[in-house]
Formats: sequence, C-alpha cells, structure tokens
Amino acid sequence: FQLHAQDRIQYDQGKKYILADVKVNGKISYNEQTVVTFTGLEKGQQIIVPGEETSNAIKKLGKLGLFSDIDFYVNKIEGDSIWLDLDIVELPKLSEAKIQGVKKSKIEGLIKDNGLTKGKIVNENLITTTKNYIENKYKKDGYFNTKVFIKTIPDTTEGNQVKMLVNIDKGDKLKISKINFEGNEKFSDAKLRGAMKNTKQINPLRIFKASKFIKDKYKEDLTSIVDKYKEKGYRDARVVSDSVFLNAKKSKLAINIRVEEG
Repeated sequence: FQLHAQDRIQYDQGKKYILADVKVNGKISYNEQTVVTFTGLEKGQQIIVPGEETSNAIKKLGKLGLFSDIDFYVNKIEGDSIWLDLDIVELPKLSEAKIQGVKKSKIEGLIKDNGLTKGKIVNENLITTTKNYIENKYKKDGYFNTKVFIKTIPDTTEGNQVKMLVNIDKGDKLKISKINFEGNEKFSDAKLRGAMKNTKQINPLRIFKASKFIKDKYKEDLTSIVDKYKEKGYRDARVVSDSVFLNAKKSKLAINIRVEEG
C-alpha cells in the first residue's frame, strides 16, 4: 500500500475511515465503476488505511489477471472520510501471434493449442506456459535441445495491443547412446533390443538403421517387446515403465525400460 503526497496528507494509522470514493487512474478499457466493483470496496464502508480491505482489493484485482502495477494512494482526507486513488495498468491484449522455426503446417496447431487468439490477455503466465508447452512438445518428439524464444512488441495500429513473436529452434534429433532394461530374466537385454525394430542404440557396425529417437516408432517398439514375450507364451508380460532422458553430457539420449515378464 502506498501513499500519495504523504508529506502533505496526515492520517492516523490504524484509524477507521469512511470510504468516500475510489478514483481509478490509468489507461483502461473497462468502465471505472466496473473496476471499483472488482475490488470489492464500496462507498460508505469503514476501512483502515493501510489495512485488510485495501490488501484484499489488490489481491482480487491481481487474481483477475487483467492488470499489473496495482497501487492505492490516499488522495484526500476530510474528518473521518477518505478518498482513495487506484492506479492500475491494464495488461495488453494479443493482436497477432507469429511462429517461426517450424513447418507452416504446424503453426496453426501450435497457435490453437496455446490459445494464442486475438484479444487474449498477454501476461507472464501466457508467455511461460507457451514456451514450456512448445519445448516439451518437441522434446517428446526427440528434439531434446529445443529452445523457444518469445518476445512481444507493441502493435502500433491498435490501442494497448501487442504482437507475439515465437521463435523455435528445435536443434537436431539426438542419437541413443544406450537402451537399458530392468526386470527381464527370460530374455537378455540384447534380445529385447533386437525386438525394437526402429529404435536402436548407437552401433558403429550398423549402417542401415539410424539410432535417432522417433516417438511414434518408439511407442511401436514398446509394443513389439510385449509381443515378443507373448510369442513365447508369456501372456501377462507388460512394459511397466519407461523413461527417455539426456545423458550426463546432454549430447545423446538414454532409455530405461522396465518390464514384468508375467
């Protein structure tokens, strides 16, 4: 809670005042009375300055996700009546999202998945969730070094709107250094790796199959592992868990697969 012209306005901390009025300052698209209603403050109510009422008002406005830099200031005091100024900055809205670094056919899906539609409120949460979603999406596809850079620039043709520029650097798909198994006794690691027709760890002697991670092919190969067991009569065999992660040098991938042979 901040005070306006505090060197000229004397007030008693902890004293109860009657709220005479709240004046909203700032360039906003919402009706002033609507903003005051959002705060939960009402003319004529008793408040303590600073106190719980103004703190709760700031929290309520903050939870809406529409404003930033929310501050109350004392404007005037006459007897037991107090006038407050509410200074707020309305967050900008999205006018357009541009995505670079991926095929054009993928752009519409990324915009839809992240809700980057015209008029969307642009705040830090939107930028962070968009960045994390895209990075995680491409990491799942084998691009574990994906980096996403997002910046916003004012749209000079629109009032309080911004353009969002999303630059995606997928990097190269990483090769698989090792595929490890846990829980297998009936088949060796080598036999189970052999059942995986499309997901291979690095082998200098193999020239026909790449060792790059491809998510869809990998999922098929997990099914192939179970099929191998079933062919030998182990009907209850299943893959309990699996994990794909960067090695210590973050230059290649490693895969751990845990099976129950039944």
